[in-house]
Amino acid sequence: MRKAVAIYNAPEGDSKVAEMGGVTFFDGQEVELNSDDHDHLINKLQTNPLFDIEVGADDGQKKKRGRPSNADKAAAEAAKVGAE
Repeated sequence: MRKAVAIYNAPEGDSKVAEMGGVTFFDGQEVELNSDDHDHLINKLQTNPLFDIEVGADDGQKKKRGRPSNADKAAAEAAKVGAE
C-alpha cells in the first residue's frame, strides 16, 4: 500500500473547494490518501497542475479482505496466550 499527501492549490477567482473521486479538497490543506482506497485518484493527481502530491514508497502490505482464515485465528490466539 502506498500513502500519499495531496494539497489543492485553487486558482485565483476559482472555488476554494474541489471534489474528485469522492474526496473533498480544500485550498492549501493536506489530504491523506492510500492506494487501497484511491489508487486511480493518486495517479490522476500526479498529472494535475492544481495539486501538489507527495507519494510514499510501497510498503508491500496488501489489504486482506473477507473473514480471517483458521490459520490466522490460531496465530492470533497463540499470540494472545503468549502475551499473558
